[in-house]
Amino acid sequence: MDKQKIILVVLMFVGIGIFVFIKEHINEKKARTGEDLAKVRLVLSRLLPDSASYTTAYAFYKWSKYQGRSKRTWYYHYAIAFRPGELFVVPIQYAGGEVSAQSRGVLLTPENVGRVESDGAGPVIFGKDGQEICHFRVLAMYTHQDRFEPFNIAQGEEARAFDSFIADFTRQIAA
Repeated sequence: MDKQKIILVVLMFVGIGIFVFIKEHINEKKARTGEDLAKVRLVLSRLLPDSASYTTAYAFYKWSKYQGRSKRTWYYHYAIAFRPGELFVVPIQYAGGEVSAQSRGVLLTPENVGRVESDGAGPVIFGKDGQEICHFRVLAMYTHQDRFEPFNIAQGEEARAFDSFIADFTRQIAA
């Protein structure tokens, strides 16, 4: 490869790197506005009458399955609300800039949860019958990646509160 081609390849990689960095920075700024988190909270307020007494957050889970050379990925988005001894979880979807509930949600308490495990990324919650109810992560920052990961959400305080909550909730269930 001659010197001119090497320079062009290096410039192309630098350009792509700058583009990705700027895009991520813009998405982080959008996340800090709280617009998408407000949409998630609106869904919760429609389904949970006293949602103001809960800490609310967005939760996400991505699961991939490999079959030969192909890969299939499932995306799960949740609006969650929690307070000591209670976790309300509702699957949500994002379409046309709006967030909507995919069901009426479920209120999880130590009375109806069989166990809580961690897969290293987040909690996996099982019912008394041993069936998995939900599996998700609550992170401090989510940025728009593609149509399957559409949210720009900054929720550092909520993520820390959830980590504390799920540790206490797990202890209540194990007791």
